[in-house]
Amino acid sequence: MRLRLLTLLLLCLCGTGVRAQIQDSVPPAKLYKVRPAISIPVIAAGFYFSQGKLADFREKTPLTQAYLDNLDPAEVPGIDRWGLRQNPDKAAAAAKTSDLFFITGQLAPFTLFAWKKYRDEWLDITLMYLEAQMVQGMFYGYAPFGPAGIDRNRPRVYYEEVDFGERTNGNAQNSAFSGHVSTTATGWYFYAKIITDHNPDLSGGQKALVYGAASVPGVITAYLRVRALKHFPTDTAIGLGVGAISGIMVPEFHRWWQKKHQTKAMVTPLYGNGAAGLGFSLTF
Repeated sequence: MRLRLLTLLLLCLCGTGVRAQIQDSVPPAKLYKVRPAISIPVIAAGFYFSQGKLADFREKTPLTQAYLDNLDPAEVPGIDRWGLRQNPDKAAAAAKTSDLFFITGQLAPFTLFAWKKYRDEWLDITLMYLEAQMVQGMFYGYAPFGPAGIDRNRPRVYYEEVDFGERTNGNAQNSAFSGHVSTTATGWYFYAKIITDHNPDLSGGQKALVYGAASVPGVITAYLRVRALKHFPTDTAIGLGVGAISGIMVPEFHRWWQKKHQTKAMVTPLYGNGAAGLGFSLTF
């Protein structure tokens, strides 16, 4: 059932891409300005430093039994207490299913290359997507509202049914925020952004439909991460926001950059002193 749901969601989003593909609108020949000589080193450096942070987060000082004995669930904000009312026996299954959404979200943008209009820009789109995932990784690694700035216990720490090692290891303090959700959301929001950019005649309602569909996998991943005792609801909400910012704003930056540096040729009539002619100007 879960695999069928996953397949249905993927087909839904890809189907949205098909509908957008057959729009009559013709976008500009060049939508984004991407320079591989700049993007590739930035991407490599970003991934290197963010991955190094992940290793550091797993090495946080383990919790002790005395610490667990003094935990007070009442100190968890009311909005997050849903994370303390889960069934630990179902946590492993929820985690495995969330991993499927996590992987699918990372691969989703590459399905755009099934259509020629996107395949013709494969290098620009690929580099922008890697930048988007790098940006969300840097958020996770360095933002003050992530594990670099907050040691927040995962919900599993509060469950006595969970293995002692899982409750106390360093990674158990990295609840804020959900990297699974931010990664998944980045992939799908990037997918939606590329579609809407290439189909400027889409109505506001159609764009809302595209972005609404792109939100579904991230929301489901967020739900599953709570069920898996990995995160509280607010942790997943922040992850969804980080994914939206990364997936949408990176291509939007390259689109703005292209417009700013776009070459414009203008021919204007000139009149004066009984003569007439044409003026030509070239703006970069």
